[in-house]
Amino acid sequence: MKHFKWFYYQLHTVSLVIIFLMFSACSDFQSSSFDIEKVNADKNSQQKSKLVVKGGPNVVEITTEHDHDSDEHLFNLNVNEVPEGWTRFRLKNATHVDHFFLLYEVPQGAIDAAEAANQTLLDHWYQTVTAPFQEEWNPYINGDIGFGVFVNNLFGAVLSSAPWFPNAITVGGPGITSPGQVSETTVHLTEGVYIAECYVRDENGEFHSYNGMLEMVTVTGQASGEREPRATMDVMISQSGIENPELVRPGAHTVAIHFGEQPAFGYEHLLGHNVQLVYFDEGYDSQLLEELGIWMDWTEMDGLVNRAPEGATFIGGAMEMLGGNTAYFNVNLVPGDYAWIAEVPDPQSKGMLKTFTVPFGNTAAQ
Repeated sequence: MKHFKWFYYQLHTVSLVIIFLMFSACSDFQSSSFDIEKVNADKNSQQKSKLVVKGGPNVVEITTEHDHDSDEHLFNLNVNEVPEGWTRFRLKNATHVDHFFLLYEVPQGAIDAAEAANQTLLDHWYQTVTAPFQEEWNPYINGDIGFGVFVNNLFGAVLSSAPWFPNAITVGGPGITSPGQVSETTVHLTEGVYIAECYVRDENGEFHSYNGMLEMVTVTGQASGEREPRATMDVMISQSGIENPELVRPGAHTVAIHFGEQPAFGYEHLLGHNVQLVYFDEGYDSQLLEELGIWMDWTEMDGLVNRAPEGATFIGGAMEMLGGNTAYFNVNLVPGDYAWIAEVPDPQSKGMLKTFTVPFGNTAAQ
C-alpha cells in the first residue's frame, strides 16, 4: 500500500480500488424472501416499463440472474431511468450465490470518452476498467505476484485506459444479499448517469461484473418529489467502528446508515467501508465470526467468493458511500442473532463486527 498512498490521497476518494472493480433461504424471513422458481417462471410474462411512471414511487426493482449455459451473472432491472431524488432499490437474489448492487456516479469524462470511441458507455467502461482489472488481478490471485506489484500494475493499466476513473464516485446501493433474499436500500441520486456492479467472485477468481453484472441507470433532472425516509433505527460507521443500538425490537425497521469519517488512505485493502447485516441461521461462535471476517476481505483467496460461510445469511445493507452521506435500509427483523459488519480486513479488530440479538416479543427498545 505504501507504493500509492500519496496518489490515493490526492484523488480524495475512499473507494479507489472499488472504482476499478467494474468487471467485476431462510424461511424465517417471510417478508424479505421470495420464491426463486416463481420469479424465473414469471420472467417472460412480465411486462416491463423503461421509465418510472410520473407521480409513482421512485423504485427500481433488480432481479439477479445466472445463465448456466454462458455462466454469466446478470442484473435484470424493471426500469433504467428515474427522476432525481430519493430512490429505493429493491434487490431480489434469484441465483445460487451472494450479490450486491453498488452504484457509481459516472463522470463526464467517461461519457465523452465513450462517445469519442463510438462505444456505448457500458462497453467502454467494461473495456477500459473491467477487463484491465481482471487481467491484472489474475496473476495476483494465482500467486504469481504480490499485492504491491498487483496494485502498481493495476494503476498503470487503468490510468492508461481510463484516465477519468478517479472522478467516479460510489453512491451506495443494496448491500450483500444471499440467495432467496430481498433487500431494500434507499439513496439520494442527482441528475446524471450511474453504473452498477457486483464484484463478488466465482470460484475461478473471476468477478461477477467481468461476467456480465454491469448495468446503467439514468437519473433525469425532473424531481421525483419523494420524501426522505423516516428512520426507526440509526447505525453509524466511521473509522472508529460501527455504532449501533444494543436493544432492538423485532419487526419492520427503516435503518438510517450514516457514513462518517474514513481513513485518508483507506484500509489495508485500499477501500473505504460499507455496512452489511448478517442473520445467523443457528447462532454463532468464534469460529464462524472469524470465517466471516476473512470472507469480507476481497484480497483474500476465499474473500467474497460465491457464498458467505455456512450459517451466515446476508440480508442487505448499504454499499460504499463518501463520508457525510446517509442510506436507508428497510428490513424485517425476526427474533434471532445478527451482526452488523463492514467489508474491511479483520472487521472485528476495527470495531466493525457488532453482534446483537433480537428478542421474542416487543419489549426491546428501538
